Amino acid sequence: MTDTLTVEDAPESDLPRLLVDPPWNRRTRASAEPVVLKGLKRPKTPVTESWPPGLREEWAKVPDTFRKAYEPCPEDSEWAALAERFRSGDALRSPRGGDRARLYYWLVMRGPDDLAAELLADERYFEDWAGFVYRAPLKQFAARRGLAAHRLVLNSAKAHHSCAEALVPFVDDATAQIMIGVLGRVDEAARLWLTWHGPAAAPFVVPEALRKPGPKRAKAEQGLALIAREHGSGCIVEAARAYGEEAAAAIEALRVDPLDQYPDELPEWDEETVAKLPRILLRDRDRALPVKAVRHFVTMLLISTPEDPYPGCEQVAELCDPASLADFTWALRLNDRGSGLWTSQGVQYALRRFGDAATAARLADHMARWDNYYTWTFKGLSALDVLMAIDAPADDKLRHLDRLARRGADHKHMRRHAQGRLNAIARERGLTSEQLADRIVPDLGLDAEGSMTLDYGPRRFLVGFDEQLKPFVTDQDGKPRKTLPKPGAKDDATLAPPAYKRFADLRKEARTVAADQVRRLEKAMTAGRSWTPEEFRSVFGAHPLMRHVARRLVWSADGAAFRIAEDGTLADVHDDECVLPPDARVTLPHPVLLGQETVAAWSRVFADYEILQPFPQLGRPVHELADDERGAARLARFEGHAVHFGKLMGMTSRGWELGEKETGGFRRQVNLITPDDRHVMVAFEPGIRVIDPDEFAEQKIERVMLMTGRYSGTEHPFGALDPVTSSEILAELTRLTDGPA
Repeated sequence: MTDTLTVEDAPESDLPRLLVDPPWNRRTRASAEPVVLKGLKRPKTPVTESWPPGLREEWAKVPDTFRKAYEPCPEDSEWAALAERFRSGDALRSPRGGDRARLYYWLVMRGPDDLAAELLADERYFEDWAGFVYRAPLKQFAARRGLAAHRLVLNSAKAHHSCAEALVPFVDDATAQIMIGVLGRVDEAARLWLTWHGPAAAPFVVPEALRKPGPKRAKAEQGLALIAREHGSGCIVEAARAYGEEAAAAIEALRVDPLDQYPDELPEWDEETVAKLPRILLRDRDRALPVKAVRHFVTMLLISTPEDPYPGCEQVAELCDPASLADFTWALRLNDRGSGLWTSQGVQYALRRFGDAATAARLADHMARWDNYYTWTFKGLSALDVLMAIDAPADDKLRHLDRLARRGADHKHMRRHAQGRLNAIARERGLTSEQLADRIVPDLGLDAEGSMTLDYGPRRFLVGFDEQLKPFVTDQDGKPRKTLPKPGAKDDATLAPPAYKRFADLRKEARTVAADQVRRLEKAMTAGRSWTPEEFRSVFGAHPLMRHVARRLVWSADGAAFRIAEDGTLADVHDDECVLPPDARVTLPHPVLLGQETVAAWSRVFADYEILQPFPQLGRPVHELADDERGAARLARFEGHAVHFGKLMGMTSRGWELGEKETGGFRRQVNLITPDDRHVMVAFEPGIRVIDPDEFAEQKIERVMLMTGRYSGTEHPFGALDPVTSSEILAELTRLTDGPA
């Protein structure tokens, strides 16, 4: 590991000019009027077509919303008659939209080529597709019919700028004028058009960049700069030369070189602040950037955005060591102030571009602590985009998302959006969100037996895990130790210190993983989740970490209970080997399903083997409804109890939710949505006042009721709940009230 404090600065002669004397140091603000050339005639060449890779295929996919909006599709035999209906004008007698739009859509999308092209050229129907809501069908038309659809799309884009998205594959003067105009409004489409077509687009943009100063000239100059960034400034000058040498000279005088694209007011940090940041090493790690060069680099980052980074940043990326850039970027984030965001746009770009796995973990740690106010006020949800863009292992980032979804302090925004992203990724992989969570549990570098050997040279230590996934240590003779000893004088100086640090890291990593995984399994038991035998083997039996938890639980396959034995085989309550049928469903049975005798038998087995469970399963209290409660939608035995507000708030850690704030800032309910989407509501008075919960420390339970759905108001009998859900609800309410009155 290089000690960055002892590394010498690289001499300026070895650095690119950009870091020694950046463009803003050399700039001289022109006092002369900008060059204006009138009468430049733009080329009137025919429209051409060129598609960015994958775009046509993307647009050609018919979304389900269109299938629903435009179905049913007419039969093939009706195409000629349908075309005549539009040709004759008979279709004009029908109102816009509805049947007229449906038939037009399918004739264009599935009709014969000649009839589709004829209809697309009929100007009488152009206005039918001029509107914001028609952006997607217009893309469909462009993908299916290419140049034949251009006039229709162009007309729609002139009427509604949002439709310019469908003009991306086309190049001519009319399209260019629209794309210049929508730059900054339909920005993504305009940028894609300019950067993709580049040299072909430039001749149409040059005259607008030399017109009298105003909004359109400014946009045209911006457009040329985008082309130059992607294709080099030479193609811009060549395009201008077609208008004469004076035009070429005028374009050369513009700041279209990508490195010359920076704001007039530069956000700069003083050298004292920059000097406190981690040093940036060059690729060979034997020299570092001097503070002056680092300060210029900071300026480049601060004028960047994730969508539009300053191009000089890539020169630095090629020059410098990635690990030191990652450390530097995180320090930049910690020192960033005053942008009104959780971090400035420039630092967001830096985190995306230069961050690594450690950066992602640090960022996720911060995000997990943000509360609702912070996330909303400082636009913290954009940090999810940054997190997913960092160059870190995909499963690591999914684990961070999973942690944010389960344990983020911001229940209202961060948890919901993190879970939404997980759900989307799970759908892409053909999994449920819980199946995805199963597959991203880290193995923490353990061996196939679920252990780790730490080598000190003369001594070796074996790491195992208890029922709470806390690591413990035994020496090479199997003797337990309270903790891993520090390296001594007789230990190998090369092997022992890294091994000692690895154990410290392992304890921290295991602590982060353990609580989530134990809680997840307990939830799986109460929700009745199941796995296939293959899933069970890969997710639990063969997983180096999860096997330590799984072998301390009782499992069930189609009603037959078993455990995972010490050698990895499956055993029943008599220690006879079990074999899972290929079509079985494996579950974590709740004791209410096992029955008293089976629970007692398994409890004896676990006691004999001195197996401690990670959460109460065999020893879990079982509760049943009284006979007169089964047909009722209220549980009167819990009503009228006085409880401390802290007990009510504590229920939120076990899946319950406090009700919405009411007048005066009070919350007067705690709610649970059951696995089958029923709604249990516990209403209390006078309510918990959010700003001062101690003001009314004692709360009285007014009613406990079950409804058919969230706030449906329709009563549902408690006896209709499954036994596990019923038992868990009764256990929670018993805990809340310390037993019936």
